[in-house]
Amino acid sequence: MICPQCEGEYSWDVMICPACNVDTVDRLPGPEPTPDVNLVPVLATGDSGIIAIAQSLLENAEIDYFVRGDGLQDLFGLGRLTGYSYLMGPAEFLVRADDAARAHELLDPLIEPGPAGDSSGGGG
Repeated sequence: MICPQCEGEYSWDVMICPACNVDTVDRLPGPEPTPDVNLVPVLATGDSGIIAIAQSLLENAEIDYFVRGDGLQDLFGLGRLTGYSYLMGPAEFLVRADDAARAHELLDPLIEPGPAGDSSGGGG
């Protein structure tokens, strides 16, 4: 428990701060939510392995994200059989516009083929 006035931390059973005589809370209030944040897509994939890696990379970089359609990949078991639900499309990662460049730096290597996997198809 935390005192909202002095920010002292106490055990779960302390309901009133002994220093301030104020009710303790589970957590301090954070910044006001900004519902009009501009979100931009940075990755779309149906591969559950890439989804897990992308989530880990973004969380480690402390970039807030939203995944649209992740739960729909397994709708009616279709995603489980194929790894991708053609009915629902890919899961799409969205981040704040301010974080888009950093997110692209982290996530683009997950989907872009490297020099060994170059699929440009140039014949000779």
